[in-house]
Amino acid sequence: EIDDVDNDDGDTTTKNSEEEEEFDGYALRDIIYAKYEQCYDVEFQRVDSYGFRTVYLNIMPFRLGKRPFRHATEMDYLCHLQAVVEILVKYNQLEYVLMQLGETNKKPRAGTSPLIAVPLRLDLTPDQVEKILG
Repeated sequence: EIDDVDNDDGDTTTKNSEEEEEFDGYALRDIIYAKYEQCYDVEFQRVDSYGFRTVYLNIMPFRLGKRPFRHATEMDYLCHLQAVVEILVKYNQLEYVLMQLGETNKKPRAGTSPLIAVPLRLDLTPDQVEKILG
């Protein structure tokens, strides 16, 4: 089932509601684990380059059960992933991020200087970037 949805930010997006409602923090964890055989952390990062501001979702080289890891428990980690999924869905970026994750050959690596994260670019309008970043 495909629906047109008016977001709180005034954008209208078309989404496959059945598919996105089923995708949650657990599913994101499972995809990360299937790709890397580890439960890596993720975080949004702002990048300013050549006068443009973009947002990336980075797969960080910090693993569940290893230090340093900013989430005290697996439930904290899953709640964080759920919040990330909700943001991706709100801005109609979930499929795009999952496609990039499936296609990349990069792997997060700790113990390097600087550490290596896997950047997944979000395809956002300048207005959406400002609303996310404030």
